Amino acid sequence: MKRKFIAAASVVMASAVMAASAYAADISIVIDGNEVSSDTAPQITAEGRTIVPLRVISEELGAKVDWDQETKTVTVEKESSTLKLTIGEKVMKDNDSEIQLDSPAQIVNDRTMVPLRAISESFGCEVDWDGETKTVIISTNTEKPVEEEPAEEKPAEEKPAEETTKTYKSKDGWSLKYDNSLVKLEEGKESVDFIYTGESEASAKVSVSYIKGEMPLEVLDKMTAKWDKEKTVDSEGFFAGDKWSFTRSLQQEEGSGAYNGYIAAEYNGGTVLVELVSENSDKLDENDTAMSDTIANIVDSVEFENAKPQTQFANIPGTYTRTYEEEIGGQKVEKTDKVTLNDDHSAVLSFQDEVEGEWRSGDILVNDYTTSYEYTVKDDILSLKIDDEVLEFTRETSERK
Repeated sequence: MKRKFIAAASVVMASAVMAASAYAADISIVIDGNEVSSDTAPQITAEGRTIVPLRVISEELGAKVDWDQETKTVTVEKESSTLKLTIGEKVMKDNDSEIQLDSPAQIVNDRTMVPLRAISESFGCEVDWDGETKTVIISTNTEKPVEEEPAEEKPAEEKPAEETTKTYKSKDGWSLKYDNSLVKLEEGKESVDFIYTGESEASAKVSVSYIKGEMPLEVLDKMTAKWDKEKTVDSEGFFAGDKWSFTRSLQQEEGSGAYNGYIAAEYNGGTVLVELVSENSDKLDENDTAMSDTIANIVDSVEFENAKPQTQFANIPGTYTRTYEEEIGGQKVEKTDKVTLNDDHSAVLSFQDEVEGEWRSGDILVNDYTTSYEYTVKDDILSLKIDDEVLEFTRETSERK
């Protein structure tokens, strides 16, 4: 099952740690001294990466681009290199190898946008950044002049690098990893704070706490009671591996780079709450990107020990059926539609065709997550809203809990 709704900094918070979405940036792209123009401006992603229109940048580098609508996959070919990127996925295939991406390919203004550095370097180009003029400089001629080899010197004995990655284990059962050369740990009565201390004009902090006896939505409602409802953004998805969670963030001014949000996941009768707060400077530079990566790595490393099955949706999984008559060729034919909601949040809708998807607390996503149907479950009845009609399905009695 595809897990596109990740509640951390990978896909996903849902995707973002440092901003709610990609935003347009006043960035120029120069290839071999010539500025590249496009009808869609370069964007800065939530992870602080520059993404650009794929077709424009690839064709400027002399590559051929193909698009597969069914799989939403882009293929880019140049000489002996073949790159494949799928919308929403943070993995790029380079011939037989897989390359992890900091930011996934995505659609902006009907244009496929891809991480600039990953594409360029895969084609053997050099990529530099001029922070003063906000210009990405790409050089396709990477040949360097032959220099005389210096006299061989005996290398100095190197000391082993100090391990800076530390593991924090909470008494409440959760753990995470952090870089103590860039992050300061502060333990409080109610939460543990991980504060970014690296070089940056901005600031960022991750706070983690455990609330016993309360479910995620209860906790989120308390923590965000004073938020402006019109600026509150909710999403759901997997967190800490296979744990379902809720993400709630406060929409910030577009382009600010600031973020204020929570991830809440049920854990052994309570809730692990992750709070993320960042305040970015007006100009985004490589230091802010390093900060974003550091914070994202902390969130992505969270693990739960001895986790029991989550109970908040225990009444939902099952197979639900609906039997009805339909007139075909003047004769009434009995038909059965089926909705299957699995424990791992995968879903299958078996009507005329079988469609796979994912179910959340109030809707079912299908057709590669482009179509959503609202639903409710009461006792053994699933009510599914399709267009303006509400259809009722009955749980198969053999699956009644």
